[in-house]
Amino acid sequence: MARRPVSLALVGAGAIGQVHARTVAQHLPGARLAAVVDPDAGRAQQAAAVADGAAAMESAGPALREPAIDAVVIAAPTHVHADLIIEAARNGKHVFCEKPLALTLGDARRAVDAVTAAGVHLQIGFQRRFDAGYRRAKDAIARGELGRVELLASTTRDPAPPRPGYLECCGGVFLDTSIHDFDSIRFLADDEVSEVYATASTLVTPERGGAFDLDTVAVVLRLRSGALATVTNSLRTGYGYEAGAEVFGSRGKITVHGAEDGVRHYREGHVAVAHPQTWRERFGEAYRAELADFVRCVAEGRPPSVDGEDGLRALEVALAATQSQREGRPVRL
Repeated sequence: MARRPVSLALVGAGAIGQVHARTVAQHLPGARLAAVVDPDAGRAQQAAAVADGAAAMESAGPALREPAIDAVVIAAPTHVHADLIIEAARNGKHVFCEKPLALTLGDARRAVDAVTAAGVHLQIGFQRRFDAGYRRAKDAIARGELGRVELLASTTRDPAPPRPGYLECCGGVFLDTSIHDFDSIRFLADDEVSEVYATASTLVTPERGGAFDLDTVAVVLRLRSGALATVTNSLRTGYGYEAGAEVFGSRGKITVHGAEDGVRHYREGHVAVAHPQTWRERFGEAYRAELADFVRCVAEGRPPSVDGEDGLRALEVALAATQSQREGRPVRL
């Protein structure tokens, strides 16, 4: 007998919410977008319009209590993540939540504990783990092709800074941007971070003077194995969007190009690298793959490969980086 589609409610219809709505409606035959929730009625209706029969709502409560809905995709602002996860779990819904898990470790732990108590699954939106390049690198490292991992580098560079106030709402650049790199380091090295030293500048938007208005970042991580890692972030490029990594080991190195296809054009006096222009282009397939995996987890009753504990560990590193940058010293975890 054919399995019925997994019924999903989407909470949050901003930029990434619109992407998730189209993914569910157009790319996941095993899922059905049943409802879209956003306090902005226009945005909710825009996202719901991509799926036949999807309801547009301005409050999450009715969707989370609806017995016919199996799971919820949370793409709402960070400060409401924990409460939404807890409410969804108490109503027996499986949860996919965008990063970061919360703004504080206390709230993140409350959310993870609620999911555990309810016996539902929680997947965190670290889409790089589902990108083909990162997967190939992970598999090669796991096979021992690099030998012992000794040094890693990860970077994220955005074309332009966000609107004023955005980073403050997200907890700052370390929780909004660097956290993807921190999770990538953990994923590729299969190791945990033991010490963080971070520094940052405001070079792109010098007219912004708030504590969260950081746009140029460098972080050094020490892993439990003794391996070292660096993370660099910039909120301005002249060439598009870039996200990539390099892992160096005792037997060689492997790189994940910042360009989507790793295309490089070499000629005399010039090297051209084809970069995607947005994060949507760079990780379009990965966004689809992570939600497809979440739907399979719900349908098959198996735990996700990137769960609440992964969200907690990455958040711990991001908060330590924030503390390190503000206090000008290394922070041990």
